[in-house]
Amino acid sequence: MLCEVDIVDAHHHFLNLPDLAYPWIDNRPPALTALLSNYYDAARRYLPHDYRAQVDGIPVAASVACEFGAADGVAEALWIQECADRVGVPNAFIAAAQLESDGLADVLARYRDLPVVQAVRQPLYWAEDPVKRLGARGDYLSDPAWLHGFEKVADAGLVWELLVYDEQLPDTHELIAAFPDTTFVLEAVGWPVDLTADGFSRWEERLGAVSQFPNVVLKFQGIALIFGTSLDAIGSWVRTALRIFGAGRCMFASHYPIDHLLWDSDTMVSTVQAALDDLSSAEQALFFGETARRVYRLPAR
Repeated sequence: MLCEVDIVDAHHHFLNLPDLAYPWIDNRPPALTALLSNYYDAARRYLPHDYRAQVDGIPVAASVACEFGAADGVAEALWIQECADRVGVPNAFIAAAQLESDGLADVLARYRDLPVVQAVRQPLYWAEDPVKRLGARGDYLSDPAWLHGFEKVADAGLVWELLVYDEQLPDTHELIAAFPDTTFVLEAVGWPVDLTADGFSRWEERLGAVSQFPNVVLKFQGIALIFGTSLDAIGSWVRTALRIFGAGRCMFASHYPIDHLLWDSDTMVSTVQAALDDLSSAEQALFFGETARRVYRLPAR
């Protein structure tokens, strides 16, 4: 039974097909079907009313939408602002940003005019296995042009969504330490590449090390995609991540429509809550909503 809390879904997507182009849909990179064989079942028009229908059974009070690989990130953000103005969904948006781009300053200036934009992100996922490479390159964190771009993001006061695998986490420490006033949201619970017992131990150690930076917050999106949908599959990962960071630095997220291919909203929430059944009511309120309200600057309920 879900504790009486207002949920803030800290991560979901929209797809404005055919009005916006999404290269990943046209190109169908093997990395996505390697993650989930039917990943492209979600590659269809997905609007605020579709999202609301999928979360109708749970008490979602607010939500944070995230860019979904549109060819034109500014056009995507403009459309999201229109959705927010017209129907009140989403309440915040994580926009796309290519930090090495010569046009970054202009993009950030456009985002500055859109109240819904509270954060930006760029995939940095890189691994030895080519099929796991969801980023364009593996050297961003040491590239002077990219790091100069990060300075612009920090100056804009935006939250930075950190998209790295757990084995990349040690390489992020210098960046995080250099920008103590910037909030870093580590997505997908620091996505572990190796799900074996040894991999769990390495992930736990790396997560513990990055948690020492107080400006890092952990987001729990994609847990069904990464770990599975059963309590046994997610339990140790979810409990350990929350123990390391604490409920005040952790955020619940659906990762819909992708994770809706794996579980419905009732199953998602009940399974996550069962994994965290030792949390107090105050800790549940933080995890399921209040932390996200703080991070994405949403008004109090």
